[in-house]
Amino acid sequence: MRNLGWFDTRALMAAAAGGVAAAVVGRALGRAVGLAVPVPMAGSVAATLPRAIILLVVLARVRRPGVLTLAAVVEAAVGVALGFGGMMPLSVVSPVAAGLAGDLAWTAAHPVRGERLRLALAGVALAGGRVAAALAMVALLRVPMLQAVGPAVLGGIVAVNAVLGGAAGVLAGGIAEELKEAGVIQ
Repeated sequence: MRNLGWFDTRALMAAAAGGVAAAVVGRALGRAVGLAVPVPMAGSVAATLPRAIILLVVLARVRRPGVLTLAAVVEAAVGVALGFGGMMPLSVVSPVAAGLAGDLAWTAAHPVRGERLRLALAGVALAGGRVAAALAMVALLRVPMLQAVGPAVLGGIVAVNAVLGGAAGVLAGGIAEELKEAGVIQ
């Protein structure tokens, strides 16, 4: 494959496919749960684990800083292009901020031994960062949801997402090991 600077073509394709899959799975599951459970951000919390697993498997495959951000930009673009919507600034800012947070955690955890632990740390930042960015945008936009739900509940939502992100990292590490043994990824 041709090397296009930091990412080769295969890495770019993996990041794009991960972004598209995260957008479709995340939005479909989020909407379904949001309709069934009329609690603010219930759909987002339900979509955390599958979305994070998809993105972290891409990270385990590519192993380069920036791949989560690239996949998140693709996720946001697909969401906007296909009209998955939501609150417009949140639909773009949240995934990109989460991708940046995940990439920063992956890079900072470089000295840590064990890919599963690095993926778990990246998952915590990825999933926790997404909700933290969403709540920050909601606060900036002065959406009444923050007044209706107490700070303990909002902190709990961030904590649940962070724990789910860590679990997604451990699961993604296991999936990546299985894919390596099967010869699907290097």
